[in-house]
Amino acid sequence: MGLLIVLGLIFAALSAVYRFIVENLAAITGFGTVVGLLLILWYLFSKLEGQKSSVAERPLATQQPQIQLLSQRGYVEPLVQFGSRARSAGTSGQTRWVAPTETIIVQGVSVAGGMFYLGTALSFEGREIDEYVVNPELSAKSSRPDVEGTSMPYWPSYAEVAPAARRAFLEWMSTGRRAKPYGIGHVFLYFYGLEHRVFADRDVGNVPALIAEVDQLLRVYGDNGSFHGYATHFLDLARCAAGLPLPVPEPSADTAYAAEMGTAVRLHLGRRLAQSAAILSEDALIWVLALPDVYLRTAAVRCFDKFVPLWHLRFRSRFPEGLRVATSGNIDLSYRAASGAFEVPVDGPHRDYPDVTKVKTSLEPLRQLVQECTDELDGFSRLLGRRPEARNSVQAALLLPEDLLAETVFEAVREFGQRLSEIMGGKQLASTKMDTVLRLANFELPDSGKLSPAVADQLGQVLDRLDIAIEPDRRYGGGVPQPQDQVFLFNAPGGGPVDSERPAYRSMKAQVEVAVLAAAADGEASGEEIQRVIAGIKEGVDLGGVERARLISFAITIFNSPPKQARVLKRLADRSPAERATIAKAAVAIVVGDGTVQPDEVRFLEKLHKALGLPKEQLYSELHKAVPRSDEPVAISIEQRQAGIPIPKEAPVPTPDAVVRIRIDAERLARAQRETAEVSELLANIFEEETPPPVETVAAVANASAFEGLDQSHTELVELIELKGAVPKLEFEERARAMKLLAEGALERINDWAFERFDEALLEDGDEIVMAPHLRERLSELRETA
Repeated sequence: MGLLIVLGLIFAALSAVYRFIVENLAAITGFGTVVGLLLILWYLFSKLEGQKSSVAERPLATQQPQIQLLSQRGYVEPLVQFGSRARSAGTSGQTRWVAPTETIIVQGVSVAGGMFYLGTALSFEGREIDEYVVNPELSAKSSRPDVEGTSMPYWPSYAEVAPAARRAFLEWMSTGRRAKPYGIGHVFLYFYGLEHRVFADRDVGNVPALIAEVDQLLRVYGDNGSFHGYATHFLDLARCAAGLPLPVPEPSADTAYAAEMGTAVRLHLGRRLAQSAAILSEDALIWVLALPDVYLRTAAVRCFDKFVPLWHLRFRSRFPEGLRVATSGNIDLSYRAASGAFEVPVDGPHRDYPDVTKVKTSLEPLRQLVQECTDELDGFSRLLGRRPEARNSVQAALLLPEDLLAETVFEAVREFGQRLSEIMGGKQLASTKMDTVLRLANFELPDSGKLSPAVADQLGQVLDRLDIAIEPDRRYGGGVPQPQDQVFLFNAPGGGPVDSERPAYRSMKAQVEVAVLAAAADGEASGEEIQRVIAGIKEGVDLGGVERARLISFAITIFNSPPKQARVLKRLADRSPAERATIAKAAVAIVVGDGTVQPDEVRFLEKLHKALGLPKEQLYSELHKAVPRSDEPVAISIEQRQAGIPIPKEAPVPTPDAVVRIRIDAERLARAQRETAEVSELLANIFEEETPPPVETVAAVANASAFEGLDQSHTELVELIELKGAVPKLEFEERARAMKLLAEGALERINDWAFERFDEALLEDGDEIVMAPHLRERLSELRETA
């Protein structure tokens, strides 16, 4: 009952309050407004009182400063001469420069080493400066010094910072001025005084010591971008003011952004132009990297050790006599203080140097050259982005320009060449397994066990640079040798390039393929048959030495691993009538070479003639001409016996005189034996017969499209994505733009081409351009067919 009474009273009280507020709302609002205004006025008045008390910390002139001089070794303010101006290095009032030999106690903190201003303010050109003057009268008492300088503004002033910041600054000065935990604001406050001493007071005699001090500060605090820029600028101009030499700039990929060219670069290039009007490669690189509007892309930064020598190669090729430069004026320097307190001119011999910032010659060729060199390193850079450990690998060497690789020592390629020399044993040829060559080159063997065309091409390119040819070579019409396949290696300039589409070479290669298939048609290919194939290559007309070497090596490799019959026969349809007739004769010659013809061999020849579009009657006529005839019928099919049919009695054996014997041509057999002995000699001395074909012919073949129906530019885009699996959309667009293609149009053209052959799109669009994984094998088949 009592609880109900309490609740009732509370409800009644709340109802009364509510009615009071509703009835007197206007009065309550006015009262709240007045109270709020009074609170605001009180806050502003308290802030004003705080500022007055802060000013009151500065004592009257009659007060005794809190300074204790512990040691002073006869320091005298110097009188210095700088340019045309001469004046005392002294300052106004009681403010003075504390020498490095002095130790001062300020606000209870002992500061050794001097090199700062002590007093109230400096006078410069009619103005009072107190930002970087340590005023011992200002309070520096604080139980929690502002070590990090969080309370200090961007341009700190000793006269205006809080006592906690002053305390931290004095403690930093007392600990040697190198302590990392202290904020950069304390470093700048100290640095402001050093720059005033050099450029405003012009204490040239002590400039070397001040330069050394700033240099040490830069080593400790140079990771701060702002301080790094101001300190570097100070060092350059301080050396100019003192007549000290500046260090010669070195090209670097770590050039930070700057609104204007660095002083050291201007002086260096100006001194060069004062000696000669032509800028050479080394100085041109320093110049272009210092231009404010030149930014190195990722490829140049990541591969800067390759970018520099490539720049020299391209510059010297384009400007054999150097780049001639004209300017419109000489160098005029001034120093603007980091504190913003002053700006003064800087005198020196640099006034006689041409100023490259006032150049009249167009620098666009230099900017363009940077982009071209970067583009050439793009593939190398992408490989390092995926596999940083591959920087010195053989595969990385493939992605460098050939003249750059020849100019620089690439250890991996040199070691690969040495290992190949050991395999070849000092001879001009060797036969081994493909996986052996891959291991020697430190190529990663595919997990699937199948070698891709791209990797095979990469290996061939490395061998080209070592003047070693490999066969089979997909680039010259061969297939892709798999890890367990036999390959031939032989010495050949530039890797033994040939024009695989040259009619004589193309025809002979087809004859070799068909001849090997014919030799294997009866189930067993003999050594005599391969010798006949090799003899045909030797007798081939209009073939060069490297072409014969490749064809003989090709014949031996496919003799051990014959190609698929259907694939070879399918490619014969587009041959000319003369080529088809020659191929057919070559196959018949191999089949009848041993004096007998087996049914399987006849069936193969029938398929061959059908593929070549030649009548079977011509085949039978050739067989009858080539095979010695006897009274026995020629077997044209396998015997199939049926049960129940009696076997006829054997015919009487004719007398020896009546038997038509198969005769071996002794002279022909001797010639085959001689050719067997000459095969190795042929390969060893093949290059003495004829020099390799012209490079222009090989280049023309290399530029041919690998995919029928796509031009070279679209093929390159397909092969790029085939190699990487996927590329960022931005990179695809840049690649297309470099080939003067529209990215969307190129994507559509490639997918249209894919629909015609695979009935589906090859590339998927998105943030990345991705190739359909299941179509990669189809691309390899198309490439081999092409």
